[in-house]
Amino acid sequence: MTITEKQIKIYEILKNTFEGQFSKKEGEDKLNQEVGMKLGSAKIVVSVFFKIMAGEKFTRTLKISDFNTFLYGIYKDFGVEQLKVALKAFVLHIDYSATKNDPKIALRKVIKRYEELIVNQDMVNAGEDDREQNEILSYLNKTRTKQEIVEELKGIDIKEPETVFINNKVYKRDNKIIALIKFIRNSECQICKTYIRKKDGTKYIEAAHIIPKRQKGPESPDNILLLCPNHHKEFDFGDVEIQIKTKNEIKFVMNGNLYSIDLSLN
Repeated sequence: MTITEKQIKIYEILKNTFEGQFSKKEGEDKLNQEVGMKLGSAKIVVSVFFKIMAGEKFTRTLKISDFNTFLYGIYKDFGVEQLKVALKAFVLHIDYSATKNDPKIALRKVIKRYEELIVNQDMVNAGEDDREQNEILSYLNKTRTKQEIVEELKGIDIKEPETVFINNKVYKRDNKIIALIKFIRNSECQICKTYIRKKDGTKYIEAAHIIPKRQKGPESPDNILLLCPNHHKEFDFGDVEIQIKTKNEIKFVMNGNLYSIDLSLN
């Protein structure tokens, strides 16, 4: 899908407004003066863009090519994590439109393309992390008891260095913590109790952050859910409403289904 110079200019004004270089009113005026957009339309576009960046439902619609420009720019300038947030807003927009008998078929195709981009990027990142976590798990299974792991998780200090030494080898601290969590939760999805058995015999399971890293969510047992790929994707992109969240429990509604998950270190 071709992106025009005008669309790039619109996105840049919106991006700079979102980053605080201009007020919303100044952003609207720039859209009016620099790209010839009517002030009423400019106000709508600014509002929609801010909702997209917040992962919130928006009800006003724009051209598919404009939405594509936004998503491309968000991925390029803010990265995969912010793109996930933006796609959540689009999923909510599509769900809302469906209630108005508008299936948004063309927009769904655009969204699917960016979801596939995220999956591919996550797979590249997850491959190295999964390898480290499996090495750590293998070492833990040979040397530690579950109670020892529980005590270590209780004493986690999020201010520790970003790398740690285990068995004379350097690993990412976050991968160590996730490996510890996988150990006590048996590397199984906390919703459906399944996992993927890999060719080497190890279990493949994914770690989902309840409070995302971009919002400074900690790498800790009460902020990590172990989920199969399907439930992880649903948790990231679906309609999720957290009802109760404590150190030992989380209850949430996801796409109309209620889930209660134990987060305690048992």
